[in-house]
Amino acid sequence: MNFKLKTITRLFLFILLIGFLAFGSILLSFAYSNNFRTWFIETIVNTEKLKLDIKGKTLLEIGWQPELTLNNISIKNTALPRPENVAEIDQLSLQISIQKLFDGNIFINDLTISKPKVFLFKNMKGETNWSFSDEKADSNVFVFPVIFENLHITSGTFHYYDGISDMNFEGGIDSLKGSGGWQLPITIESKGSYQHKTLNLHASAGSYSELHTEKQPYPVKLNIAFGQTEIAIRGTVLHPLQVPDPKLNLSIKGPDIAELFPLTGIPLPPSSAYKITGDLSRHDSTWHFDNFNGEIGHSDLQGTVLVNPTLEPLYFNMDLFAKTLDLADLSGFIGVETKQSKQSVTEDNSLIPDHHFDLKQLRAANGKARLRATNFINKEIPLTNFDGQLSINNGVLKFEPVTFGIDDGRVNLWMTAYGSQNPPDVDIQINVIDLPLSKLIRKVKDIQKTLGKINGKLKIKGAGNSLKEILSSANGEAYLVQVDGKISALIVELIGLDIFHALGYYIMGDTQIPILCAVVDVDIKEGIARSKTLMLNTKESVVYGNGYLSLQDETFEVAMTPYPRDFSPLTLRSTLNLSGTILNPKFSINPLSTLMLLPPFDIGEVQKIDCKKMIRQAKN
Repeated sequence: MNFKLKTITRLFLFILLIGFLAFGSILLSFAYSNNFRTWFIETIVNTEKLKLDIKGKTLLEIGWQPELTLNNISIKNTALPRPENVAEIDQLSLQISIQKLFDGNIFINDLTISKPKVFLFKNMKGETNWSFSDEKADSNVFVFPVIFENLHITSGTFHYYDGISDMNFEGGIDSLKGSGGWQLPITIESKGSYQHKTLNLHASAGSYSELHTEKQPYPVKLNIAFGQTEIAIRGTVLHPLQVPDPKLNLSIKGPDIAELFPLTGIPLPPSSAYKITGDLSRHDSTWHFDNFNGEIGHSDLQGTVLVNPTLEPLYFNMDLFAKTLDLADLSGFIGVETKQSKQSVTEDNSLIPDHHFDLKQLRAANGKARLRATNFINKEIPLTNFDGQLSINNGVLKFEPVTFGIDDGRVNLWMTAYGSQNPPDVDIQINVIDLPLSKLIRKVKDIQKTLGKINGKLKIKGAGNSLKEILSSANGEAYLVQVDGKISALIVELIGLDIFHALGYYIMGDTQIPILCAVVDVDIKEGIARSKTLMLNTKESVVYGNGYLSLQDETFEVAMTPYPRDFSPLTLRSTLNLSGTILNPKFSINPLSTLMLLPPFDIGEVQKIDCKKMIRQAKN
């Protein structure tokens, strides 16, 4: 029995000795052999998809805090060969605490990374080159904590291509410094660039011991300066290593809300300067920006924004409300350039904006948004009750619809832009219902006396990356009709050049003449709108016209011929010509027609106009 025990003991000691010798030889080889270190590290790290390639020398300083230095490193994803490397690092230096390993943590005293280059790629299938495992990781559980005491990154670059949205993102890190400890707060400070704008970051949080404490909320602070955009986050996170429950306050301010796209992935229109503050939280996979209040330009803004970044593509849902809305702050929704670039529009002497949409952003996210407003800061047109709803689905943008009031009338707008095409096809339909003409033209005193409501429809199809390109290529039709209104008698007589009656109204005072009907009916082909019917029928006279409007260069030419119902000795039956551009119109009278001092031969014909028939033809 003693013999067997001695034999087993000797065998155990022999195996233990062999193990120590093998382990010692491995340590010696790892300590003094560059080739062995390279082979050993690559063997441990490499997986079926991940390939670590150490091309330069490796250095090891032995001690209770050994320091390992690797030179000329590259990381590949063998499943996605392009780009060639996921990351390239000029030098990586790592110092580890051996004593802390026995506590169950990897305690890194110092990690220094020099000149890293990161190349991230997502293909059309949504596969990413930074994913090295087929198993989906549980994002709600942090398995094995790594504690960094000091972190330094210098001269880094970052490239990201999203094949689904066909968009490139790039940036750089001039310097990044991080520090922390088991009982010391964690801080990170970074200076660099992103999308050709400066990007500076300063973050602070509780210590690593607080991170592992589930009883107390974990404090976090984050400040980001992206160009002229400033973002601040303050608050706490419950259960940060299990199922994080953040309770944060988010503040954002900047010159243009569209500049948030590279940070959020949500396509937003250009805007005036803004400032927004609200509560940021997470429920399951969806982030909530609730109870926010802010200002965009002269408009106030409240509401809720939901974002689910785990869906492909990202999904958002916005419900926004403005008590007071400045119409100029909505200019970005229709492609009007911002205040900083309005000067170029004026210099071009053009009314239709030519500011290009970045329709690639439409493929970066799906979602829907709604904006409502009750009061408007707008002196020229009395707008009321704005309600705009839009959706983005697989690159297709829809306004469904956008509605607002003008006095007692309504305007409804539908639009569909197919952002997956280049240039995108765009369908636009606008319905106007009972719009008061006097409220639309308020600057001219006599025209303001005009009473009556207009109805109509515009329906066009175009293609382009700006409103100007869309209208310049548009095909479709439009009509406007008015019945049972009134118009200034002075205007009617001046249009008919009835000098006798016009002088009478000028001396004795103006009156209003009933409008029997007015009809404008046009065809639009390749950006040129040509009149089919242009007629104003009053109890005093009938005005016929014809002409065109080019949406390509904003030129127009309209000829109007009045036919008075009565005879005046100073009636000049003449043709009035309007021409020029929308912003620079010119007025002239046909000199030959002014010689006709006799009453028109067709006075009887103007009595036979069938308004109902003409309106019905225009609508059809």
